[in-house]
Amino acid sequence: MRAPPPLRWGVLGAAWIAERAVLPAIRATGGSIVALGSRDPVRRARLGRRFQVDHVVPTYPEVLDDPRVEAVYIPLPNRLHEPWTVAAAARGLAVLCEKPLADDPQAARRMVAACAAAQVVLAEATMYRYHPRLERLERLVRSGALGELRHLAAAFCFPLDPAPNIRWDPELGGGALLDVGGYAVGAVRWLLDAEPVRVVAAAEWRHGVDAAATAVLGFASGASASVAVSFVAAEHQRLTLVGTRAVCTLTRPFTAWVGEALPLQLERQGRLRLLPAPAADPYAEMVRAFTRAVRTGDPVRTAGSDAVATLDVLSRCRASALSPR
Repeated sequence: MRAPPPLRWGVLGAAWIAERAVLPAIRATGGSIVALGSRDPVRRARLGRRFQVDHVVPTYPEVLDDPRVEAVYIPLPNRLHEPWTVAAAARGLAVLCEKPLADDPQAARRMVAACAAAQVVLAEATMYRYHPRLERLERLVRSGALGELRHLAAAFCFPLDPAPNIRWDPELGGGALLDVGGYAVGAVRWLLDAEPVRVVAAAEWRHGVDAAATAVLGFASGASASVAVSFVAAEHQRLTLVGTRAVCTLTRPFTAWVGEALPLQLERQGRLRLLPAPAADPYAEMVRAFTRAVRTGDPVRTAGSDAVATLDVLSRCRASALSPR
């Protein structure tokens, strides 16, 4: 069977994550970056040279109108995700959009609807879901090795440089919940395979956005989850699953990358076992999965509908944190 031809990509923006992770992943998996748009002449020139892009332009429509482009990667600020995803879908282009998919659930729903109407793939670039370590965790959970899940605790905290920074900007969809809350909430929803029926949250506010937030989620099964995110705490990432038979803990669950073969820590009856997991580039695994979806129709693990459900929970967390009650 002949391998499908390389996917031809256009890139809207020259963000740090594009340069460091996603564009190298596209190249590493055999994709072709044929067009790149950025308002920053220095950055677009540098990325154009590094990734050998022959169509480097100052505006995003010029990328979308390149007849060679089949799919676009969008690493723009959160509030710009919707208009450019809709514009790409209108041209029949598949979309890999940075997380969060949008800065509110209704915008994300419009993005999903636009891509569905155009019959093009839409995926959120939540790369950790494609890491084989997390796939092993899912198999462990579904096998019943932990028993019935009763509580999940997810944390993603790090110190963010002071403003100006788009993640501190309320006009661009800033805040810790939108920036890293999706990792934690998405993991909880995915592993429990359920939506919370109750959400209670508290937050610390700086520069008009949530600098830190903690939420407790309750589920119809009786299971619970805690989520903690912060821009004003030391680096801390952890995911703990407490079941009726065993407890499993992952360090650096969301950003483990190339060269980091971090085991799953399984504790049962006071005994600790380390379950090996391979190192991997989750960005490359994500790009491969997205390419298969475009070429063969295979489902993606981070479909737009899943991103909408996570944003619904994040919106409820924010509303609870803002409530005086």
